[in-house]
Amino acid sequence: MDGATLGSVVDLVTTTAAAILNSGNEHAGSGHEGAVHDGRGHVHMEEKRDSTMEAMLTTAQRMHWAASAVIGPIFVVLGLIGNIFSLIIWTRPHMRSSTGRYLTALAIADMGVLIWFILVDTLRSLHPELENDQAYAAFFAYLGYPVFFLFVVCSIWFMVGVTVDRFIMVCLITKAKEYCNERRANVGIFLICGLCFLINLPHFWSFEVNWERLKVGNTTEAALLKTPFQEGEAGLRYEFWIHCIFLVLVPWFTVFTLNLLIISKISKSNRRMSSKKTAESADKSRRSENQVTRLLLLVTFSFLVLIGFQCITQCFYMIMPDGFDVSIIDEAFAIAKLGVIINSSINFVLYCVSGRRFRHELYRLIGGKRLEHALFSYSDHSSGSGSGTGTSGTGTTGM
Repeated sequence: MDGATLGSVVDLVTTTAAAILNSGNEHAGSGHEGAVHDGRGHVHMEEKRDSTMEAMLTTAQRMHWAASAVIGPIFVVLGLIGNIFSLIIWTRPHMRSSTGRYLTALAIADMGVLIWFILVDTLRSLHPELENDQAYAAFFAYLGYPVFFLFVVCSIWFMVGVTVDRFIMVCLITKAKEYCNERRANVGIFLICGLCFLINLPHFWSFEVNWERLKVGNTTEAALLKTPFQEGEAGLRYEFWIHCIFLVLVPWFTVFTLNLLIISKISKSNRRMSSKKTAESADKSRRSENQVTRLLLLVTFSFLVLIGFQCITQCFYMIMPDGFDVSIIDEAFAIAKLGVIINSSINFVLYCVSGRRFRHELYRLIGGKRLEHALFSYSDHSSGSGSGTGTSGTGTTGM
């Protein structure tokens, strides 16, 4: 056998071996992807829908589903009960004031946030088929989505209204009689609602209904679609600069700053008064100051953490900056979006913990001396009889 013939044989053997190896790799890959072999050696490819769905349910998606379908509804139920009690108590004759007006509006806005969360978030998580329902798509696009954000923004700015009202009462005492009354509070609530509605208008053009729903192969287009505005640069700029910065971060810093000023004012006032008091009165004054400080730090901390974390993660979620792990941002947003719901659910608890008058009105409403003693005796003991007046995003001292 000459050299040329030997070379041809070697080339043939090499080619054949390579073909066999490639064929084996393809069959191994097919088997890994779900190929089924019968007894006669035939290969049948079938769809593994369970495996596909399992792959789609990433950690972030599971977290989103749990937040929307399990954890969120629990807070909604508890929050609705608490806000109903808050609404009843703040409208009672003994509790009527400018602060009471703002807190009444806050309770209504918080109930709207909780109810609309069920309608626009929980229902879609529990029933994904609603994405293909044109009636629900119309509700979501033209009412559910924009009204949900309207309630969220109003709730945040009503907290600012409460804080400004109490700031005037504590730090601008000479102006309190003129500005801190129910008529002024009604005007403030009306202005907040009007401005929030105008600024929230672009959310009414964020989604649209796909009425034609053309078929593409074996699938049908979704009934709910994002508008070109929502998908474009204009929508991103609106969500970031108007919604995140102006509608969330501005009230965030406002509540934080005014609460610091109020704490400072009360602290200075109590120090001046302590020099003119007996030891017992000074002790009561210190307890009052400590109660105000704890109250403001508690409520401010909860508001700043819940709303601040939600806003920051939403901003990252929208812009998805280079260099950040998308999955981590998605998972963080799944947790952070609960901040709005929790913030709208816990106000009643904060009122009970920090407001002596609120607790007494609750006692009058539901009755039961033993219940009052069991729930509030410790708080009354720690606050003392000399409760001061303060403010926060959601509650007031001595109320």
